Amino acid sequence: MPDKSVAPDASPQPKKQAKGDPECSWWSRWWKRIAIVVLVLVVLFVGGSAFAAKFTENNKFCGTDCHEMWPYRDTWVKSTHKSVDCVKCHIAPGPVNFAITKLAASREVWVHLTGLPRKPFTVTRHIPNSACNRSGCHTSSQTSKTISLGTPAPVTFQHGSEGHAKQQCIACHAALVHEGAPGITAAPARSMPTCFTCHPDGTKNCSYCHKPPHADRGPCQNCHNLGAWSGGKNFAHPQPLVGKHAQISCQTCHTQGVAIKPDGCINCHGDQHNGLKNCVDCHTLAAFVPSTFQHPQEGPHVPNGDEKLQCNACHATGFGQKATCPCHGNKPPTGGG
Repeated sequence: MPDKSVAPDASPQPKKQAKGDPECSWWSRWWKRIAIVVLVLVVLFVGGSAFAAKFTENNKFCGTDCHEMWPYRDTWVKSTHKSVDCVKCHIAPGPVNFAITKLAASREVWVHLTGLPRKPFTVTRHIPNSACNRSGCHTSSQTSKTISLGTPAPVTFQHGSEGHAKQQCIACHAALVHEGAPGITAAPARSMPTCFTCHPDGTKNCSYCHKPPHADRGPCQNCHNLGAWSGGKNFAHPQPLVGKHAQISCQTCHTQGVAIKPDGCINCHGDQHNGLKNCVDCHTLAAFVPSTFQHPQEGPHVPNGDEKLQCNACHATGFGQKATCPCHGNKPPTGGG
C-alpha cells in the first residue's frame, strides 16, 4: 500500500549549500573583481600623477627637459628672478590652485606629441598678485615706497596707491622676467608706453604726469619727444652742439636749469677768469677763440688802442675784479681807460 502521508506531486527541496562552499566565495562575485582592478588603476594613476607633478615642477624640467620652454629659460636666467623657482610665480599659492594648474598644463603633452600649436608656445596663464605677494617675495613694505620715474621731470609713483593697487602686477611687469621671449611684447615697466596703457591722456599732454623743470615755454612737444626727453630731437639749440657738447646732458652746462644761461662750463674747462661762469657772454661753442667780448671802455690800451696791454696788466686779480692802473699809481681807470 502506498504511503498516504507523502503527497504524490511534492518536489524534492534544493540542497542547502554548506558554509565554506567555493561557490559562495566573495571571489565569485564579478563586480568585486572589477572593483579591485579599478582600485589598482586608481592607485597607479594617483601615484603616477603625483610623481609627474613633482617632476614637472622643478626648474630643471622647465629649463632642460622641456625643450618648448627653452626660450623662457634663457630669458629667466638673465633676469632679476633667476633665483626664484618657476612654480612660485606661475602657480598661485594653495593645493587647489596647484591641481588646477597641473590639469591645465596637461595640454602641453598634446603639444609636445603633435607639435600643435607651433613651438615654442607662449605662456597662457596669467600670474596672479598672490604669487607676487607670497611670503618671501614682495612685501607690502617694499611696494608701499614712493619711487621716482624719469628725468629731468620725474613722476612720483606708488604701487599701493588707490588706482595701482587694483591692477594686476603683470599688467606693468609682463616683460620683467621673459623679455625677448616669443610672445612677450610688453614694454619695460618703467617706461611711458607702459603708463600710457592706462593713462592715454599722457600722450596728449605731457603735464598730465610731468612738472616742467623750467618756466612755461608752451607745449612740451615743441622741444621734446618720447624717444629722448633730454635734448629731444624737436629742440633746436641756439648754437649747434657738436663734438663732446652733443654727448653730454643739458644739466651739465645748465646747472641751475635750462632756462638760465649755462654756468657749468668751468666744471670741465676750469676757472679761467677768477670765478666768471657765464662763458656764453664772451665765447661761442663753434670757436672759443677769439671771444666775442667787447671792452666797456675805449682808450689807448683797449680795445684796439695804440698802446695795447695784456688784460692781466690791468686786471691783476682776475677778469672778475675791478681794473687798476699799475703804471699810474694803481688808480682805477677813468674816462677813456
